[in-house]
Amino acid sequence: MWGQLRAAAPGTLRAVVAAIRLDFDPTATLFGLTVRLETLALASTILLVLVMAALGAGRTQARADRQAEAEAKAEADGDARSSHAARLLAVAGPVKSAQPARLRRDDLLLIAFGAVPGAVVGGRIDYGLTHLDYYLANPYAIFDPAQGGMGLTLAVVFGTIGAMAVARLLAAPIGPWLEVAAGPVLVGLGLGKLAEVLGGSGQGVYSDSSWATSYTRPGIWDSPNPGYPALPSQVVEGALVLVLAFLIVFVPFLLRLRIRRWGSMARPGLAARRDWVDLTGGRRFLTLIGLWAVVRMAAAFTWRDAQVLGPLGVEQLLLVAVIVFCLVGPKVPPLLRWLRPSVVAQVRAWRVRRAAFKVSRAAERIRQAEVRAAQAAAGAEARAAALAEARAARAEARVSASMLTPSNASDPALESEAPQEEPPSASGERAP
Repeated sequence: MWGQLRAAAPGTLRAVVAAIRLDFDPTATLFGLTVRLETLALASTILLVLVMAALGAGRTQARADRQAEAEAKAEADGDARSSHAARLLAVAGPVKSAQPARLRRDDLLLIAFGAVPGAVVGGRIDYGLTHLDYYLANPYAIFDPAQGGMGLTLAVVFGTIGAMAVARLLAAPIGPWLEVAAGPVLVGLGLGKLAEVLGGSGQGVYSDSSWATSYTRPGIWDSPNPGYPALPSQVVEGALVLVLAFLIVFVPFLLRLRIRRWGSMARPGLAARRDWVDLTGGRRFLTLIGLWAVVRMAAAFTWRDAQVLGPLGVEQLLLVAVIVFCLVGPKVPPLLRWLRPSVVAQVRAWRVRRAAFKVSRAAERIRQAEVRAAQAAAGAEARAAALAEARAARAEARVSASMLTPSNASDPALESEAPQEEPPSASGERAP
């Protein structure tokens, strides 16, 4: 029906007939207001994610309460010091036990709002890195929210950091909240990508393949050249993410499924629940985000982004960093615990050496100060002896001067006081 179409050369556009034509208006009118269908779909997705997280928090907290009650009951049954311990406790007063932090549903909205600023900042940074040439020439344009868009990879990373910061301020348990939010966040990422179909954003490279899509009706579409057929990258990514979420939820359930025989009949049953290490606590969130990054990286090969390192674009390089962090991150705490004794010993030895160096340096400073003080004292004594010798010499000179006679011509004062004879005149007579 569509005929045989040859692939277009890279960087060129050809008017080809799309295999899938999407003919609808991207906006809708509600109560006299024009709203984009994509916005409505995203809002519904966020609401669904919050509801799923709230339900998951309730189930997780109920399971934790049942486990705590079972442990308390087992401990009470095995206590052999019942009456005597009770009397001692009555005398000593009530004992305050450290209760673990609970998953409160009213904290969920605050944590979700805490993720918004980080997501916005991370999304703009991601978009700026993707279009680095433009923003290097126009650096202030990165702060203009009306210009450009936002990237998803760093938005997820920074949004998670913001949510964790708010949870810490609320004294909420971060690990259990990450475990609860892992599944809903993954579902939200998948449905959010599918919602982009309603706005025309997320279209991939131009193609004449049988599953390329185009938007025939004019409207406010987020994709440039929406009438040209292109690969639906947003559909590919959204579908893969939802398949991943389905596998994460149902594969552990299928692994627990057992077929038991009762006489001549076979009936299905479930084995005991087994919590995988990588799917519990905060590691569950890291595992799911790492798998999401792998799926998104595979779908990114259908994007229109420029290649900066081999076949990889900027977004794919960021996804590689996310994958590495999710793989290496859970291994860091055990590695730190394994290295802690040697590190602590080295730190203590370094502190001892530093203290010994400070003591030796202080002793050297004290010794130098004592040497300078001794030199100063010796110099003061020498100056005092010189002054005494000078005073003695002056006194001796005064005594010697007082003992001189007036006929002594060496005394200039006596010579000035002696009478002087007048010289004789030419006649040989003295002047009268």
